[in-house]
Parts: sequence; structure tokens; C-alpha cells
Amino acid sequence: MPLFRPLKPQIDDPLIDLNKMTAVYDELIKDAKTAEEKAAYAAAFQRVQDDIEFMKHNLLRLQRVRDHDAKKNQNNYRLYQILFLGLAAVAAALGSLQALSLSSGDRQQLAIFAFLETLVALAAVFLATISGREPPLPRWLDSRRKAEQLRREYFRFLLNMAPYEDNNDVKRRMSLSERAANINRGVYPDESGLI
Repeated sequence: MPLFRPLKPQIDDPLIDLNKMTAVYDELIKDAKTAEEKAAYAAAFQRVQDDIEFMKHNLLRLQRVRDHDAKKNQNNYRLYQILFLGLAAVAAALGSLQALSLSSGDRQQLAIFAFLETLVALAAVFLATISGREPPLPRWLDSRRKAEQLRREYFRFLLNMAPYEDNNDVKRRMSLSERAANINRGVYPDESGLI
């Protein structure tokens, strides 16, 4: 069901719970057999933390905006659909009352029901006009696709998957920034991970 209050953006909604990640890291360190293992876990943990911190400003802010837009447009779409259903039900009820008043011969009631049906039709036209200017369904789907693509890039970057497998942090980060900006503009990478 749609919400009738404005949706608030999730400003600090992390994709990875850092407390759980730290707990897993602590378990790995506790179970490590050698000092080299502990050092490798510590280096990997630090790199992931650095990557998450970098992505807060370069990717997550865009993802949160697109996610919020998608939720808002989804809510608007559902609200319009429910309003259309309600207007259709009221129009059907008024039409049946018109038919009953026509069969009973009461012209005054017929005129009142006809006037009310006209008001319902005008409300439906108004709703169709405002929902048609910027239709929420395509905007919802577009924003959702962008939000999910940005989320995908987040995890690809953390896992060092293509095109982020380079050990040069500057190249990795520039590539992420470029891809995030392109996705935000609506230019999507192909399945190979390249744009």
C-alpha cells in the first residue's frame, strides 16, 4: 500500500554492516594459525574498510539518491493506481444509481447522480493528466535500475572483480568514479563489466 506521508531518504543506510564485518574479522584473527595469516587478514580488512570509506562519497550517495527516487516513484505509482480504482468504483456506483433513478422516473435524482458522475469523471481526467505529465512507472523502473546497478558496482569493487582487478588503487578508484557517474546518467555497462 502506498504511504501518504513523504518518504525520507536513508542518509546513512550502509550496504554492509560494519559491526558484523568486524565480528567476522575478529573470528578470522582468532582462528589464524600464523602471524602471516593474521597480517594478511589485517591487510585485507584494512583495504575493505578503505574501499568502503571511499565509496561512501563516490558511489553510495548516488545509490541512495536513486534508491530514494525509486521508492518515491513506486509510492506515487501505487497511489495513482489506487485512486483510479477508487474513482472507477465510485463511477460504477453512481452509474447504477443513475440507472435505478431512471427506471423509477425520478428526474431530480437522475440529475443529481449525473452531476456527481460528471464530477467523478473530471477528477479522473485531472488525475490522468497529472500522472501522465511525468509518469511514475517509467521513472520508478529507471531509478530502480540505476540504484541496483550502483549497488552491483559497490560489491564488484569490494571483490576486485573486472574492471576493478587492477592493483593500482588510483586506477581502480578512477574507474569506479567514472562508471558510477555513467550509471547515474543512464549509461549502463555490458555484461563483461565494461562500458
